[in-house]
Amino acid sequence: MTAENILIGRGRLYVAPLATANPDESTVLWGVAWGGSWVDCGKMLDGKPVSFNLGDAYKETFTEDSLGPEKVTRIKRAPVVKASLDEFTSVNLAKVYDSTAATTAAAGGGQKGYFEIPIGDDPTVTLYKWGIEGVRLDANGNEQPVRYFLNSGYVKSVGDFTHAKATEAEIMIEIGVLADSAVAAASRYGTLQIVTAAATAT
Repeated sequence: MTAENILIGRGRLYVAPLATANPDESTVLWGVAWGGSWVDCGKMLDGKPVSFNLGDAYKETFTEDSLGPEKVTRIKRAPVVKASLDEFTSVNLAKVYDSTAATTAAAGGGQKGYFEIPIGDDPTVTLYKWGIEGVRLDANGNEQPVRYFLNSGYVKSVGDFTHAKATEAEIMIEIGVLADSAVAAASRYGTLQIVTAAATAT
């Protein structure tokens, strides 16, 4: 094992419309905005980083000839991303409430600036493309990105919005990652990309 295989540092969560192109691995450095239609969801609450779980379930087959399983098959894969967003932006809230874009008003003469998020009961669930970015050090000590590109998923709130003097307000979310049937089976959920070294001179 080499030290550069150890992943370090905070993670970031990104969201974009479905089918948005991935950021270029050679020109978009770690910690730099992904550009295009990608939106950075902002800071995470300390101690509650962004996380990714494959959500696999397996079926083991037992026979009368043995106490242990003799065969196994995967019967479900339901990946989930969890995060606790610390930034109550109009973009974050509109996605969590699965709402239309926020109504905003700029501050002016006799008018305070504000934004409003409508909260409705539309049964349709909006899907987005999601990205997670972490960091690793390469053999030369340079920071290189570790990125998950998840083809399709929906976001839901999984906790209360609390307003208390002793705790920070947070947006606790889960993202259910869906299989994209238009993509080859090997990468229907998405892709993990680990950049291992800097580009050489052209």
